[in-house]
Amino acid sequence: MGIFDFRDPSKRKKKTVTVIIECTPKEIRINNSPISFPTNYNIIKNILGDATRIEPIKQTNNSVYLWDGLGIYCSCADPEKMLMLLLVVDNRYGLGHQPKSNFTGTVLIDGETMETSLENVGLDRPYIIRSVIKDNSQVAIAIGWNPGI
Repeated sequence: MGIFDFRDPSKRKKKTVTVIIECTPKEIRINNSPISFPTNYNIIKNILGDATRIEPIKQTNNSVYLWDGLGIYCSCADPEKMLMLLLVVDNRYGLGHQPKSNFTGTVLIDGETMETSLENVGLDRPYIIRSVIKDNSQVAIAIGWNPGI
């Protein structure tokens, strides 16, 4: 083979990023990077990369930041004050603007899976983490700012 590669770059296998979110009583870490809420777009971009799409929400001042390949969504009016990330577990349930793929990463709370440890998260933590349920199924996980702290 010569020094030129004439294959179509859009058909090359893309490198996949695994997202691991670790929640402790004191902090949240995304892929080993600490994050606190409210946060800003540049901090999230440094951890997850550029958003795949940024779309305005009609008749509001908000925009939606979508990481399509990761299944992550954020809606905010000001990219300097992002209050929450939504990890979309099942995008079939029509959450409005949504990523093209489901979130396939891992969420750990105090070193255990979210399914076994979500009830351990009280209002005393510097963040919230909630399971979003629709039709008796988990469709998303919300992590973000705890207004009570």
